[in-house]
Amino acid sequence: MKDDAKNTVMKRRNFIKLSGLGLLTFPFMTKARLSFGASLTGSKNYWEGPEDGKYCVHRTVYDGQVDAGYIWARLDGWWRRFKIIEVENKFWEWNFQERIKTFDARIAETHTPAAAGPHTPSIATYGNRRGRGDSTFHINNKVVGANVVPKQEHLKTINDEIAELAASDAEFKTKMQYLKDIHEQDIWRKDMQVGVEYFSNPDFETHTFLNMMENPAATMCFQGHYNIYESFEIRCIPHIVHMANPQLSADLREMARFPFMLMALFHGDPPEQSYSIPAVIYYHIEEFDNGMSTHGQRVAKTMEQKLNRFFA
Repeated sequence: MKDDAKNTVMKRRNFIKLSGLGLLTFPFMTKARLSFGASLTGSKNYWEGPEDGKYCVHRTVYDGQVDAGYIWARLDGWWRRFKIIEVENKFWEWNFQERIKTFDARIAETHTPAAAGPHTPSIATYGNRRGRGDSTFHINNKVVGANVVPKQEHLKTINDEIAELAASDAEFKTKMQYLKDIHEQDIWRKDMQVGVEYFSNPDFETHTFLNMMENPAATMCFQGHYNIYESFEIRCIPHIVHMANPQLSADLREMARFPFMLMALFHGDPPEQSYSIPAVIYYHIEEFDNGMSTHGQRVAKTMEQKLNRFFA
């Protein structure tokens, strides 16, 4: 019995020693800085350029065949080519109907902020296993702002018009009326959406940013705001673009500029921030109807759409 008691005491002492050692070494086991307000970045540097104008370069996406309807991405360590699709009319009509209702409510000054709707899907990503060092997991989900994109021939004109309107003394309802008017026109792309990686910069990188830079796969999940039983999922290849990148093409520059112009119009954000924060182009690859009656069925493209894409 004396031996058993002695062994118990020794085990307890060893446990306390090991626990103390673990507490001492914990700060060295994670790259994350634990003090309040400190920056959090991943273990890999995705940024280039001078200190006062750094930009990220997305090297796991190749967009050289986008005009032919394909996007290349390195997923799970392998380069693959993906067919870009145009979403079906059910999602498209739902998207615009809800946006128009929101514009009407803002014009009438009856709008109340609420979750869901086509502008604020949740986006799930995975794949950067090292991450920032502050999590055991590399799967991530967050709510983002997403916007449909004008066709290329209209994009620069609309960007310039929004920039002028945002800088004017026009009433907010006048700005919303402009957005409603252009959303009622047939000038929008169905093969992509755009957003902003709002908080990511060289000193702070979101889990979403790190996942997409390393493993560019994302799924955007939408729920109805006015009809909560409507839900859609668009699986995408996200392409992160940065307007401070001198190698960016003119077309990509205008795509990246568009969500920042909308933010300037809605929130009064300075347009200059577009040169310090990345934008994201979400290319549509697969579509699912997650509504109550369909239970997450994949939406198949019609033969007419396939032929139109083939002969384009």
